Amino acid sequence: MLAHLDDREEPLELTGKGGIELMKKFVVLLLVLSAGLIFASQTSVNFSEPVLITSAGQSAGATMMKVLSMRAKLDFIFEKLATADMLENFKSLVIVVGASSKGLGSAGIDVDQEIERVTLLVEKARELGIPVIIAHIEGTSRRGPTSDRLLDLLLPYADLVIVTKSGNQDGKFTDFCQKENKPLVTVNTTSEVQGVLEDLYSKR
Repeated sequence: MLAHLDDREEPLELTGKGGIELMKKFVVLLLVLSAGLIFASQTSVNFSEPVLITSAGQSAGATMMKVLSMRAKLDFIFEKLATADMLENFKSLVIVVGASSKGLGSAGIDVDQEIERVTLLVEKARELGIPVIIAHIEGTSRRGPTSDRLLDLLLPYADLVIVTKSGNQDGKFTDFCQKENKPLVTVNTTSEVQGVLEDLYSKR
């Protein structure tokens, strides 16, 4: 809580190097708050390491999550085609949703095979009591029919949902999470997901 300034105190000086640094810190604080990085009031789920990170749709978003998780210093394994039998060694699951025909082709699978894989994965996670994070972090360009088909399948299994603002322009994530009482974290940019992970896994 900010303390009240006494009438006898000097006013804050926001010019010069010191003032610029203070303003930078203030701007960073505003960005953190706007990104929704305070989770205590949103979810009581405990997200622990190690973390299994995988894709649903084989787009580049999963690789982005891998990089952000490295920067957040998470203990994780990244496996694009993770299967249900891998889950017993992990304490939380992150699924990054985004369908790419090129990515699916490179993986040697089609949409139906991908849907079957991730369905078994989330069902196993529920059976084992492993919390699930569903993330969509590539924005509106990755909101096609196949991506939405995957989202409709996976969002009901989410203990927490992360989405970029541009990926939620139609309010799909907001409407679903409000209706189902699920915590939603909206970030302005993909890079802000690093801070979300750091907060969720108590890295700062």
